[in-house]
Amino acid sequence: MLSSWILEKLGALKEERVLLVRDSLRVFPESDGAVHRFANENGFTAVIASTNLVFRELYEKAVLSKDTKKILIIDRAPLRRRLHASVMKAPPPFYPDLLSRTPETAKIDISLRQFLIEKTGDSSWPHDANDPRFARLIIGSVAGVLRAYNNLRIAHPSRFTDHDFKTIVAYSALGVPEAAFKRQEARTYWRIGLLGVQALEELESLTPEVSHAIRDELRNAPPPFCWFADHPPEPVIRAFYLCTILAQHFDHWKLLLVNIDPDLKPFSEMDAALIREAASQLVALDPARAHEDLSEVEASLSKDALNLILFDQMKIKDNYHFAEVIENERYSIVIRCLTLLLALEDVLSDTPNISAHEKLSHVLSADYKKREDTFIEQRPSTTWDNLKTAYGIARSIRGIQEMLSLGMKELKVKQTADLSFEWFRSIWNDKRVNRLEYYLSALERLVFNIDFLPRSAVELPPAHIRAAEHVKERIVLLRDEIQSALAGLNARFQEMIAEQYRVWIKSESSDVWLTKQFLQRCVKPHWDPKSEKASVFVFDGMRYDIWDELVRPLFEDRMEVIADYPAASLLPSETHISRKAIFAGSFPDSFDMRSGEDALLKGAMKQIFDYDGEVEVVAPEGIGTGETVRFRAGNMDFYIFELCDKELHKIPTKTLSDGRCVPGRPLAFIYQQHIKDIIDTEVLAIIRNLSPDTKVFVVADHGFGVIGRERIRVEGSWLNEPSDCFYQNAWVRQTLKEAGASRKVYSNTLEFSVSDLRMPSALEAYDRSANRSWQKKFSSIIFPRTGYAFARPKSHFNPDAYSHGGISIQEMLVPMVVMRVKAPEEDRLMIGQISGPADIIEGEEAEFRTSVQLAKSYKKKEMRIEVNARYHNKDSTAPIPQLIQYISAPGGEIVFRFKPDANDASDEERKAGLMERTLRVSIVCREDLLTIRKTRTFNFALRLDPEKIVRRVPSHLGKILGLTPKSMK
Repeated sequence: MLSSWILEKLGALKEERVLLVRDSLRVFPESDGAVHRFANENGFTAVIASTNLVFRELYEKAVLSKDTKKILIIDRAPLRRRLHASVMKAPPPFYPDLLSRTPETAKIDISLRQFLIEKTGDSSWPHDANDPRFARLIIGSVAGVLRAYNNLRIAHPSRFTDHDFKTIVAYSALGVPEAAFKRQEARTYWRIGLLGVQALEELESLTPEVSHAIRDELRNAPPPFCWFADHPPEPVIRAFYLCTILAQHFDHWKLLLVNIDPDLKPFSEMDAALIREAASQLVALDPARAHEDLSEVEASLSKDALNLILFDQMKIKDNYHFAEVIENERYSIVIRCLTLLLALEDVLSDTPNISAHEKLSHVLSADYKKREDTFIEQRPSTTWDNLKTAYGIARSIRGIQEMLSLGMKELKVKQTADLSFEWFRSIWNDKRVNRLEYYLSALERLVFNIDFLPRSAVELPPAHIRAAEHVKERIVLLRDEIQSALAGLNARFQEMIAEQYRVWIKSESSDVWLTKQFLQRCVKPHWDPKSEKASVFVFDGMRYDIWDELVRPLFEDRMEVIADYPAASLLPSETHISRKAIFAGSFPDSFDMRSGEDALLKGAMKQIFDYDGEVEVVAPEGIGTGETVRFRAGNMDFYIFELCDKELHKIPTKTLSDGRCVPGRPLAFIYQQHIKDIIDTEVLAIIRNLSPDTKVFVVADHGFGVIGRERIRVEGSWLNEPSDCFYQNAWVRQTLKEAGASRKVYSNTLEFSVSDLRMPSALEAYDRSANRSWQKKFSSIIFPRTGYAFARPKSHFNPDAYSHGGISIQEMLVPMVVMRVKAPEEDRLMIGQISGPADIIEGEEAEFRTSVQLAKSYKKKEMRIEVNARYHNKDSTAPIPQLIQYISAPGGEIVFRFKPDANDASDEERKAGLMERTLRVSIVCREDLLTIRKTRTFNFALRLDPEKIVRRVPSHLGKILGLTPKSMK
């Protein structure tokens, strides 16, 4: 407000060659960019100084510069120093030469009294308004001063005494201008007691009659406000917050307060109803301060106090009141975290309390309506986020594990002939068993690498330390249980494959779509090559959990599913077999496996779609991370990604100190740190540019699974050459019976003739030592049963953690999906473009906005969204705080403010005076298992103070450097 008033005056004189502004009250703050912007826009070189040494250095440089056309002088020397020079203080700017050539009309003396007169139209403002003691308080609360003045005029239309002036300044400085000349309310007391204590002490010497009256009003207020009059605010606030926390859970909270901290007994007499009302008012005044105060209160709770609250009084482990405690707790992160840790321990136990966890899951769900009003949702806590994530994963694992257990019971009574692909696909995908390995890996990574304790172990009750250890112990047992169950599932799956795969090969079975049939059975019925655009995404090695967890949500956010077929990889589930079969549209015995995929696709397009055009190899746009190649055949684009296959190879196993054998890199790390990043960046960039109504086809060539650790030795005489043997399959010259294989090999191996698999019976090989080609002939292909792996002759047996090429549900079940790109208005969540300043002055706070809308057809009334923004390119730059908002059907607006950090600028940018950055805003909404993610970018420039504008000597140094040396006095 003050800046605008001054700029109006400067604007009227912008044609002057020299402008002199005396700001003895320092109305313009140090970091205000308004002066610099005015100077830039009107061709001035700004010189801002409060001491003569700084002024002279900047002024001389400005005069000598060829770029200087006009000069704006801001003299910030205090009036007292200007009128009463002292050898002990730096002299003020001295510019008689400048004054002589500056017209009187181009000289501006900033007067707070004049500002107040012009703003209110009242000439009764006293000259004390320009007194530095009062001016400092007025400048800090100009809007409050004007509001308090309006209250005076409502109460007394014509009166304006010195006491009235001091009352206006006092109430404004205390942060409660609305309370001036009025009866006090609870909000007023909070502001004075919490935020205005320092100002009240300062007012004691400046306006004692006003400050004493305010203290008297405080003494007559109800508790806790009356205590602010005669006690420091710290114990009052601590007592209030501790009472607030306890009163949420207990009727006898006063007794507990005294037991926990006897020193707070004088502050225990408060009304429970007032606590509930006043607490929300208090945190609304200053959420950041409230978070700090609550953190101090939580830190003051000893482990005995926590034990008293959670175990002796709540009896939380006996009553399983996890949901009730977390639902009622609206302020304390520590209470919530410790409660959830106990719930995590119980959900992983052998006999979890099912009803308690159903209640808790509901309370923790994103659409739980009571949570949006609680202050605790605004308090940042990594520990709470980790615990909440771990609990959600653990709950999902237990639910899926129950489905798997029921399925295994059903499998036990099924005969081999009764097994069906549909049954396995249903339990794997519909019952979400495909996610078990990934979820377990994510849970292990959280529990074993991240501290779930909200404070150090020595400060917590022993029960919580035991709970943390029990969680780790239980997860180890859980892994063994799940691996055993999955092994049993795969054993029966292998039985089904041994029984039925030959039939799938020979017939066009409606039960299974093999990858060879992708173009014929999946694409052709849904695509008109002459009139429709289509895109095919082929993901190498993408097993179903990657599709369901990472890729499908991204696609379904912009597309609708038309068909989802039961699909399986060819055997062996290898890239050069199953992926090439996708493009060839036929089995490997019908095409040359050495041909490129573009050549194979050209033949298939001619045969299946009667397409005579070329298959063009297109270079990926940008860097194309994870993408191997693109093909274009008429109206159809093919995108091939190897992000899944490459990342999962060459992962060794390692043995931990407790004896566990685990992958060197867990699945969760690979999925979240590598695969997800590529999907969210490169894959999203492609689908974002797909036009509406484009048909999209998604397929994977195979998945991957854990390699068994039990060894089956393959004899060299069975092979054409040792390289024909892999951990998951081996191509042999003769049948196992003809080779005289042992009983162990027979009982732990599945064998298929090459003709049954439609694999070539002969392949050409090259002998480097003899420099000649020769032909390898094959009779059958063998696969190890679950838990086993083949050992190549004369080779070290050290399998990777994961691979493919064998027979398992993880390797063979693949997505084969038909989708259509929706029109933009069909999206569940729509966000507008970012609006905000494209040009920012260093030190200014920038405000950016973007609108958020929900689709009209969306049934839910409200969505919880997380807004993350970043612009910096240095790790040391403070991140922009995350925003959490609830968006209802009418939509809403996201507003976030921050000061761009000039320290992020490089030396080159600093020299150029301009730092250009791209603000990237990511909006995430999670609905059950679906994650919707939208991103927007906005380019802005931060104008760094150029040499001709920046005070090259800091102002605080001027006070030292501007002093006259003793030898020259």
